[in-house]
Amino acid sequence: MLTISFAHGAVDMDAALENARSDLKGALERLAEVRQAIAEEKPLLAREFEEVELELRQQRRLVRIARTSREDREMEMRELERDRATRERDAGYLAGLLKDHALRIQTVSGPGEPELRVAPEVMAGEADDPAAAVQERLVVLEASLDRLEALMGGSTAPGEAASPTGAVVGGTFAAAGPSMWFTGEGVAGAVVRDRAGARPRVISESPGSVADLVAGKEVVLGLDVTGGKARALEEVGGGPLALIRKGGLWIWPILFLAVLSFAFGVVKLIGFARYRDPGEAWVGAISGALRGGDAAKAAELASRPSHPAAEVMTTLVERASSPVELVEETLYEKLMGVQQKAGSLLPVIAVTAATAPLLGLLGTVSGMIRTFNLITLFGSGDPKPLAGGISEALVTTLFGLIVAIPALILHAFLARRSQGIVQTTERLGLSFINSLRKE
Repeated sequence: MLTISFAHGAVDMDAALENARSDLKGALERLAEVRQAIAEEKPLLAREFEEVELELRQQRRLVRIARTSREDREMEMRELERDRATRERDAGYLAGLLKDHALRIQTVSGPGEPELRVAPEVMAGEADDPAAAVQERLVVLEASLDRLEALMGGSTAPGEAASPTGAVVGGTFAAAGPSMWFTGEGVAGAVVRDRAGARPRVISESPGSVADLVAGKEVVLGLDVTGGKARALEEVGGGPLALIRKGGLWIWPILFLAVLSFAFGVVKLIGFARYRDPGEAWVGAISGALRGGDAAKAAELASRPSHPAAEVMTTLVERASSPVELVEETLYEKLMGVQQKAGSLLPVIAVTAATAPLLGLLGTVSGMIRTFNLITLFGSGDPKPLAGGISEALVTTLFGLIVAIPALILHAFLARRSQGIVQTTERLGLSFINSLRKE
């Protein structure tokens, strides 16, 4: 035992330490009790503080209102009334949107798709209290989410669909998301609805896969990620034959002119392709043979090239012994024949290039007259038939331009080639006549 002596007495250290520990423990216990009491009283104090703060805010607002003038209070009241009216309109609009959403789903839902489970009395009539109507019709959102979840998981239902041949058959629909399939009496495949309320139509055949899908088996089926728009565009396009059928009466003269111009153009291109420019050396050889007195060789050289100038040069060689003026007149006489032969069939192509757009415009005007007659009889409520009639009326203009533009280019090329042949023949003939003058 440790004992320490001081001047005034002795102190027991172990007892002092024990007393200190006991005091510390008691202090900690009291601290814990105080903290527990604070934790229990803190929410009550916070609530009381919020209530006092709210009451203080209201009192301040009342004081501020009391201090304002009568006009200010009336202005503030009008603003509050406008705000209330705006909020009532917003609530009515939201209630109407919820109702329209439910009615739209019930209208456009096809066979095989789950129903929207909403009580009829929720949608019936107009609500007097817009706020209460919004609260009541919030069930539409919950029902829509449930329907979407069920639809994404897949659902089946009995019904009728139109086969690709147009026959109506009964069977079972299977829907998964935006896609729908049908299997029935000898018909199975993907289906599409052209418009709301129309009978679904089978557009592709896959009997085995759809039957397995309805039976709950795992299958692999094709999906149209465009939602049917790609198929609709393909049906609207239809290819060149469909456009020709839409063109009506006036498209046939355009096509006739197109075929005629193409045939004449091919004939002229083949004829011009056989021609080869003889060149100045050919004229020099003929002139040299004549100067040597060998008329037979000169005639043989003149008829050798594959060019209209050969026929002209042959005639000029035969008349080489005549006066030069007579030979020159013979040249211009033969050039007229060359020009007529080189330019033959070209007027038909020129007429096609000028007439095809006019025929197309005539067909368009005729189609527009028929479209406006339909508007007069049935009105213009649905723009789709009108758009279809206008597009059909424009088909003739389309084909007129398709025919006219190539015909114009072809005529320009052939006319330039024909002019070049005539100029070459004239140049070679004048060279021969100049050689005769030198002699």
